[in-house]
Amino acid sequence: MSNVLVHLENNIKTIAFDNIKRKNAITKTMVEMLHKAILESETDGTRVIILTGEGDNFCSGADLMAGEDLADVTKYLQNTVNPAILAMRNTNLPIIAKIGGVCVGLGFNLALACDMLFAADDARFSQIFTNIALSSDGGGAFFLTRRIGYYKAFELMAMATVFTAEEAKGYDFLNKVCPKTELNDLVSTYAKHLAEGPFIALKHTKANIREGMNGNLESTLALEAINQGENFKAKDFMEGVAAFMQKRKPNYTGE
Repeated sequence: MSNVLVHLENNIKTIAFDNIKRKNAITKTMVEMLHKAILESETDGTRVIILTGEGDNFCSGADLMAGEDLADVTKYLQNTVNPAILAMRNTNLPIIAKIGGVCVGLGFNLALACDMLFAADDARFSQIFTNIALSSDGGGAFFLTRRIGYYKAFELMAMATVFTAEEAKGYDFLNKVCPKTELNDLVSTYAKHLAEGPFIALKHTKANIREGMNGNLESTLALEAINQGENFKAKDFMEGVAAFMQKRKPNYTGE
């Protein structure tokens, strides 16, 4: 049975697609579960989210063989997929994609909706849609074009090219590539650093960058000014300054 597994420990929430027999192809129900888990993260103590897949693969895209009624695909995308993608982008919580094996189609675009992408060296990527006479969904035309530019994005989408993790790193949308055996430790290190970091400042950092990408210089400067004022009022700022002066590791509380 397809599912989404959610585990919260030490302020780190892991959300894992669990449809191993279908290489973690994602169903409508799974998208709804992902959306719910993202929304709950705002109030359940989560400070960082890891998005991944169970077993050897991240996600092989939408599960078109799940037997779900997707006769009105436009409505499905508008009412189910798009709200989940927007929730990932609009939350100020950092989201890390931990990618191994297959990462294609909607799965690829869910990974691109994250804030950092780490991949094992066995990962394979594709905007596979045109192989079955479809165009992109899940924000691929937005995310990929902004990451790698119009011309390369068009090539990868129109040709449905399959490419490796090393090639993806060369296209500059992966943060790091590592041996498969090291992926868990690598992602855990980053997640732990974020979870123990200055929570308010990190949320403001994501908000600032989002405005910088979608807005203009004027709106970005305005938001930075507001958020910096909030940071200066936080206890974590005082702790950060004290730790710097005392040459010790800061003990941030998220306050």
